[in-house]
Formats: sequence, structure tokens, C-alpha cells
Amino acid sequence: MTVNGAKRRVLIVTGHHFADAPRKVDLHFMADALRAGGDHVDFLVCRLSPFSRFLKDGRFAYARERGFNRWRKVDEHLEEFLWNAPFHPMNLKFSLLNRLSTPLFNLYARFLPKAVMDRLPGYTHILIESGPPPLLTHRIRKAAPDARIIYHAADRLHTIHVHPCIEAALSDNIGDYDLVHIMAEAMRADFAPNVPVFYLQHGIAKDVFDRSETNPYPQARNAVSVGDMLFDGQAIDTLAVAFPDWTFHLFGKNAVPVVARANILRHGEVAFEAIVPMIKYAEVGLAPYRRSEVADYLSQSSLKMIQYSYCRLPIVAPRFAAAGRDHVCAYEPDDAQSLVDAFNKALSYDRESIDTASIRNWREAVQVLFDHKDVA
Repeated sequence: MTVNGAKRRVLIVTGHHFADAPRKVDLHFMADALRAGGDHVDFLVCRLSPFSRFLKDGRFAYARERGFNRWRKVDEHLEEFLWNAPFHPMNLKFSLLNRLSTPLFNLYARFLPKAVMDRLPGYTHILIESGPPPLLTHRIRKAAPDARIIYHAADRLHTIHVHPCIEAALSDNIGDYDLVHIMAEAMRADFAPNVPVFYLQHGIAKDVFDRSETNPYPQARNAVSVGDMLFDGQAIDTLAVAFPDWTFHLFGKNAVPVVARANILRHGEVAFEAIVPMIKYAEVGLAPYRRSEVADYLSQSSLKMIQYSYCRLPIVAPRFAAAGRDHVCAYEPDDAQSLVDAFNKALSYDRESIDTASIRNWREAVQVLFDHKDVA
């Protein structure tokens, strides 16, 4: 992958993901695909500060082991900077506190370390992930006027409950982006008509799925749920009671059942390679999202639903996340009978009829995104 014959140098600015974290998400797969094509990738990880010590997500301890505020070489074409800032923006839950903290949090970008600022002019592409990073975009744009800056709208900011000043920064500085990458058509309406919005679904690691040839399940009747965003534990409990001869496998740190039952297995966070066979050899894929007014985009943007589809799993998901896929057996949230009916429908679904032709691998998806120029 080249730009006018020269290799790309890409910066990924993220508030959530470490470059070599064992649990892979879309940014890791994109970075792997870029590096496979000969490009260099740097991760700038923000949302770390002394306040992070008091959060229970484990990010601060994980980062401290690797070293703060310096470039760390992960391998030949991958580096990481874990920015431990004096403070970082966080939603303080109360509108008054959020208003009072806005002037302080708006200064966040001023504290970008010199070691980061010095590298900015050398990047050909900069990917800004949803979360705190939009607060940094305007300063990054000034320091890297020739870079192609892409806003990677992995989630609606309101859905992930960021501080309101981040939503304001995204709106105020939308002109700093060359492209807004959405993974669900439902998100197009979130941006003004003159904003260069490009819809492109996630790719998947097809080669990893294709290589997986060992069924990890000792017996049949396995349903798998991957991820914990808007996780609805009550839906899992309903299914576990209604289908006692099935085993329900949960992956994700916060994917916790309402009641501990013998046929619900909680695996927590595990490496992607370990999840692949659990998806491939399951019979049903679960996407048990809680009801949310701002979660309609999940039907298209969910990576796990694309992975389920590639493995030709019928999917059980709430109706608001079911659009666009014929093999999603939809149910009404908070309606137990509707959920049971949806699962029964999944059990009789013709898996061979599930179309996988439109699913790209990550190399193809990255090529389309980074080479995209003309927005319809």
C-alpha cells in the first residue's frame, strides 16, 4: 500500500485500545493489514492520567507496565505512545459538573507531549477514533497540514457517554477531517450534508477463521455471545432457562449473567484467536443488546455480527439491531416470549442460505478506506 509510490506512515489516535492488547478490535486488524502492506503504524493512546488510577477498568495498571510518555517499539513497523496527561476528559455524570469542567477539558490538547508533536508532520494518514480523541484533532491538523485525517466513527459519542465538550469539539472542528468513516448507514444523518461521509463496514480476519479446523465444543447445541457493549444479561438468563439443553458462552469483561446457571459459561476477555473457533463451531450467534434510543446503528456496525455472518450463524438480536440481514432472528426487548420465539426460529434457519459474498477481509477494507477520495 503506497501513496504516490511511498509507503504510508499512519497514526491511530485512540482513547480505548493499546497497540498490542490481547483482545483485538477493528483498529488492531486495520493496523495489521496496513503493516502487511509495508506501511508503518503508530498508536497514540490517550484517556490516561492520574485520575485513571481510580478507575476499575485496569487500563492504568496495564499501561504503567509498558511505560508512559515515550515511544515504545512493539515491532519493526508498529510503535505506541501511552500518553499519561495531567488530566483527561471524563463524563462527570452531573450537568453542572460537566459545565464547570468544560473550560479545563478544552485545554486537553495543549498538553500533547513534544515527542508526539515532533512526529505529526511526518504522517500521511491520521485516524481519529470516537471517544476523547476529537478534542485533539484541531491541534493535530495544524501540526500535520498535509496528512489525510479520517474520523473513525466507531460509536456515537452519546452512546459511549463522553463528556459533552467532546461532542462539541467534533461538531466545531468537523472541517479538520478529510473523511468521516461510518460503519452504519444510520449514522449518516448524524452529520451535515456537506460533511464528507463514507460508509464502509468492518472487514474481518477471514484467514484466521478459514484456518480454524478444530471444534472446541465437547458437544453440540452451543450459542455464543461476543462483546459486552449494552449487554443484556436478562436476555441470556431467559434463554438459558427456556433452553436448558443448550450452552451459552459469554465473552467480554462485563458480559455477566443475571443468575449463575450451569448452562451459562462466562469466558471473560480472551485473545481473538481463542474466540474464533468458538464462533465458527457454534450453532447460533447472540447479540443481546439492551434497548437504547441511540443504538440503531449497531445492526450494521457490529463486528461480531459480521463475524457471525461469515461463519453462517443465524443471529438472535433485538429488532432495533436486526435491519439489513435476513438471517437475524429478531425479538422485542423485554418480551421473553418474543426472545424464545426468535431463538427457536434461529434453530431452524437454513444456514447455507446466508450470503457472505459482500464481507471483505481487513486488507480489502483498509485499501478501500485509505484510498478513498470521491465521496458520493
